[in-house]
Amino acid sequence: MKNANMPKGRGMVKWQPFASMPEQFVCIKEMIQEQTKVPRPILTQDAKERIENKLLISYLGEEEVLLTYYKEGYLYKNYITVADINPLNKTIT
Repeated sequence: MKNANMPKGRGMVKWQPFASMPEQFVCIKEMIQEQTKVPRPILTQDAKERIENKLLISYLGEEEVLLTYYKEGYLYKNYITVADINPLNKTIT
């Protein structure tokens, strides 16, 4: 039962999200993205040779490999089958 003498209060208004203004939301999103960036990994010569060998095996045997690459502060992963290696442009397709 509801008591008519009891104050109603603000209800759910007090639970509005922190980023209620679009400008705040954009700023907070940018701050979170900056904090989740990772430094560029440094590869040893041994690691470079292992990567090259795995890419060659994928190219010659048409096997799928997991490719992890760094781009603009983030690490991305994709499964690929190497169809072509271009040493002049340093690209694989």
